[in-house]
Amino acid sequence: MIGARALGEGRVVGLGDADVHVYEVGPADGPPVVLLHGFLTSATTWRDVHPALAERHRVVLVDLPGCGRSPAPRARGWTAARAADLLVELFDALGLDAPVVVGSQMGGSLAAWLAARHPHRVSRLVVLAAGALGEGAANLGLYRALARPVLGPVLARLFPYRVFAAKWAAAHGPDHRPDPAAVRAYHRQFRARGAEMARFALGVRLSYGESFDALAGPLEGLDVPTLLLFGAADRLVPPSTGHRFAELVPGSRLVLLPGCGDFPQEEAAAAVAASVTGFLAEAA
Repeated sequence: MIGARALGEGRVVGLGDADVHVYEVGPADGPPVVLLHGFLTSATTWRDVHPALAERHRVVLVDLPGCGRSPAPRARGWTAARAADLLVELFDALGLDAPVVVGSQMGGSLAAWLAARHPHRVSRLVVLAAGALGEGAANLGLYRALARPVLGPVLARLFPYRVFAAKWAAAHGPDHRPDPAAVRAYHRQFRARGAEMARFALGVRLSYGESFDALAGPLEGLDVPTLLLFGAADRLVPPSTGHRFAELVPGSRLVLLPGCGDFPQEEAAAAVAASVTGFLAEAA
């Protein structure tokens, strides 16, 4: 996967329901920051953001179950709550008391769910393009097909690059051209592991509720400093979802990134890195 070489080999942490691969960069005694990626990507989605964070922080980049270098999870029946509990187990294994948690897309929704479920285990929260409170478009039919035991792996292996690349481009801002090397790397991961990723992601996605209201109650009144970064041109997770997050979390700060779509960490890496480092500096 593109960017993985710069991060080194990382290591696999054995947990109860799944083993999770992590990379660690930055000073070992620095304040901890955990980065969570979205569906169809991996820890390397943060390749242009993590260097700025790692100057002063111990940065832990997580490959979620079935993604990147993490093996397929042993357990079935994943939900957002179960995934959040797994992350707490990971924190314990790594000796992290209450790290800053930064998540994009599915990882952003998980970060918010984690903070709502275990607020004392998150010191600060950064949520990017998270659809847990509303999505403009979601192809649950594809998720379900990929998650099927026999059909899913076959569908993933045969999924054409041209179709994948077109859908990938459509998820970005209108003027952004995704890095072709990154798109091909994500497509290779999808062909090899699309079914595993979809089984995990579908369970997490269904946890949001039909009307995206399942997280609203737990999140309302959350007392964790929160930064919200959403793409102003995101067609999958519209800015209105960012506003809904802001309404529920008192004192949270919402930043809409001009021209940005559903991948802020890749489309506007410099702006994301500056926003997050500035937010972290407030805690110093």
